[in-house]
Amino acid sequence: MIEIAMQQDIKPAIKLSNISKCYRIFPNPQDRFKQALWDRFPAILKSKKPKQLYREHWALQDVSFEVLPGEAVGILGRNGAGKSTLLQIIAGTLSPTAGVIETAGRITALLELGSGFNPEFTGRENVFHNAQILGLSREETLNRFDDIAGFADIGDFLEQPVKTYSSGMMMRLAFAVQTAVEPQIMIVDEALSVGDMFFQAKCMSRINKLVDSGVALLFVSHDIGTVRQICQRAVLLENGVIRAKGAAATVSDQYVKLQLEDRNLAAKNNVSNEHVSHSLAVAKPESASPTDNSNFEITSTSFGQEAFQKRAQYHRVSNGDAEIINVNMLHKGDYCADFDFDEDVQIRVFVRFKKSLSNLNQSIKIRTLQGKDVVFLDTRLLEEMGHKYEAGKIYEFDWKFKLPLLHGNYALACGLSHPPSKPGDDWVFVDMVPHAYEFRVAPRRNGMIDGFVTLPASLIINAVQTASV
Repeated sequence: MIEIAMQQDIKPAIKLSNISKCYRIFPNPQDRFKQALWDRFPAILKSKKPKQLYREHWALQDVSFEVLPGEAVGILGRNGAGKSTLLQIIAGTLSPTAGVIETAGRITALLELGSGFNPEFTGRENVFHNAQILGLSREETLNRFDDIAGFADIGDFLEQPVKTYSSGMMMRLAFAVQTAVEPQIMIVDEALSVGDMFFQAKCMSRINKLVDSGVALLFVSHDIGTVRQICQRAVLLENGVIRAKGAAATVSDQYVKLQLEDRNLAAKNNVSNEHVSHSLAVAKPESASPTDNSNFEITSTSFGQEAFQKRAQYHRVSNGDAEIINVNMLHKGDYCADFDFDEDVQIRVFVRFKKSLSNLNQSIKIRTLQGKDVVFLDTRLLEEMGHKYEAGKIYEFDWKFKLPLLHGNYALACGLSHPPSKPGDDWVFVDMVPHAYEFRVAPRRNGMIDGFVTLPASLIINAVQTASV
């Protein structure tokens, strides 16, 4: 109760109340000029009501949420959902049509690559120019210049005009400046996607330090894993309206569901035996043989099935060709949800086929309850894509492996999908269950591991020469 009261006393760094943004779409430039006349001089033009020569496009409608100091919030949504418009309004480069926005403290924004940079100026000149725009004096910028130059790490290019920079170099310098001015609010919109992986890791480390120090972060990215890693909460926009907001793992799962639905909708024909051919002719393993009698289904697929069906409703995506009807985990033949480190594990996935299918990929993800993906398995990696599945039958996929995982709680995500039939096509998702099972791994008895998972490895240690004393 005391913590809740303290949270309520904290003033939000960003507070949006019913923010809306409407754009006028004119069929031609002349109508824009005519509309300006009607709006400005209706009496002179003898019109009581100004004519409307445009159609309205609402990029945002009644968007409301708060971001506290020291909180990272992800903004998710498909292209055209209104993400960039929202960030521009928060940054102050765009005015809302309606609603109230309140911000507290200095805002830095990486919205557009190179925004705020003069292409004719050198990198050094742009550092001072950009820092001045953000509120630093020349003396303050001089004191921080070495840190900015060191973080950007673009060498002699710092003395060259920015117009000669690659997109990665420009992003390095922009990020270094934006994070060196001690912002209270930071906005990042996909800017980090152009950097190499080492610089991205360095950026993520600095972002985490800024958030830990009390900076409020708004982070836009299509990289779900990064959003889950950085952000505690997320907001999902669709057609300018908030579709969901809450824990980053929950909202990002809903975003993934939207993406999968889009892909399935884009696929003109469901892939089936008649449409897919492939060269593999692998015989069915015994564990994947169809269950032909009803007794097998009752005894084998029913354990925990009711609980699975309740979990499976969570952001499920299916095209109806096949259905995952149950998922269980076992240890030494017994159903189990608590495992020791590196213990032998079985995962059984039961699938009912409504159509005869082939070239089907059955996948499993092990994820933290916060939504971070840790382990991935699928039939494609094991070269088990040659099976043919008959309509009206149930098949069991029986996975066996060890579980060398960090202690904690985990969830299974299970899926069925068809790979692209030709290069450039999308995957076709038959059935995707993001939350199929929950389990726990106990701490390692001989000392806990530092990391999510250990890998099977061998080690040889030899003396190669006599050490001189």
